[in-house]
Amino acid sequence: MLKKRAQQVLSPVLSRFHELDIQSGKGCYLYDQANIAYLDFGSGIAVTSTGHCHPKVVAAVQQQVATLIHPSIAVGNTDVVINCAEKILSLFSVGDYSVFFEQSGAGAVEAALKLAKYVTKRHHVLAFEGGFHGRSMGALSVTTSKKAYRDHVGPMLEGVSFFPFPNTYRSLNEDVTDISVAAYIDTLKHSKAIHSGLAAVIIEPILGEGGYVSAPIEFLQCVAELCKQHNVLLIVDEVQSGIGRTGTWFQFQKANIVPDIVTLAKGLGSGMPIAACVAKTEFMNLWDKGSHGGTYGANPVTCVAASATIDVIAKQLSSISDLAAYAELVLEPLRSHIYIGDIRVEGLMIGIECVKDKQTKEPYPDMVADILKKCLENHLIVLSCGIHSNVIRLAPPLIISQKELKHGLMILIEAIYDYH
Repeated sequence: MLKKRAQQVLSPVLSRFHELDIQSGKGCYLYDQANIAYLDFGSGIAVTSTGHCHPKVVAAVQQQVATLIHPSIAVGNTDVVINCAEKILSLFSVGDYSVFFEQSGAGAVEAALKLAKYVTKRHHVLAFEGGFHGRSMGALSVTTSKKAYRDHVGPMLEGVSFFPFPNTYRSLNEDVTDISVAAYIDTLKHSKAIHSGLAAVIIEPILGEGGYVSAPIEFLQCVAELCKQHNVLLIVDEVQSGIGRTGTWFQFQKANIVPDIVTLAKGLGSGMPIAACVAKTEFMNLWDKGSHGGTYGANPVTCVAASATIDVIAKQLSSISDLAAYAELVLEPLRSHIYIGDIRVEGLMIGIECVKDKQTKEPYPDMVADILKKCLENHLIVLSCGIHSNVIRLAPPLIISQKELKHGLMILIEAIYDYH
């Protein structure tokens, strides 16, 4: 019903996983116009971390909308904005940081790149193959997760170079033959990819759009150490992995590293458009007044949503690792399936890589597309990712129960076993 109307008014450039006629959402479920419930393992692309319309988030937003919507941070401070920044900074156990609010992950990355170049007076940036940092031109210049994102819109920003992401299942670079953690680290050290001419290194601790692939802890530690040695700023993009999704507030905390800049968005606002560029205060203080800004940043409504989100997740955080362990246990039998190449579980970021042949590891995107459709027929929403679109992506709300998690996984497993 809505598809035809959408085609008449919305740009066709928008890519879709599904085309449901969505009416409402509550908890871990979306409801269509016939009031049929769909268990949502996509969470609005890892956004609705507290589920749909969590009562505490709704109450906070409703109260704020009735009080003050947008005074502009350029006009004055509001208690709720400062409170939100304080809550975000409380999640950083080490380091002295300050917050710059944005509306999207891409905006946060743009701010991070701009800050790094501004304070170092250098212009070269190292990124990683398969990374996704956004679709605006600066963020896109450090993004390679999909060729289509960069087609026909060049040239990209000058001074960006790429290093192979440490994927220990398959290399995204055909020149890389040894995919051991030790080999990636050795190559990074000897290639001198990180050098004193760089303004920054930007890395996702877990590839998001690139396939839900975790960077090994030792590799992240090596990157951080090399950045420190060469006085290069380290930007960690936690837009998809941050705010509790992996069982800690931030994935980088598992490596005990201290980034110079961290970008946040997606799960930060439970669906409200809020993002943040969080950087060490010593660097923020070097950013001359007026060098950067934004009309909608630090919006009171989105900030109260983020504050409520953090409060809800704080009570759930300790159980995320248990849910992840349960998911791994349930999915374990799939490892022997003829078309399952790899299963990656990092908190509630779960990637299941489908291949036509386990030896050649030839990607199997057609299978993934079919699985997504089959799951939807059985009222389960799952998404895909990966540079070949051959990874089943699971990112359920962080408030999901073990019963709901099991139900969704059973639907998925049945769809996989029924394939062909």
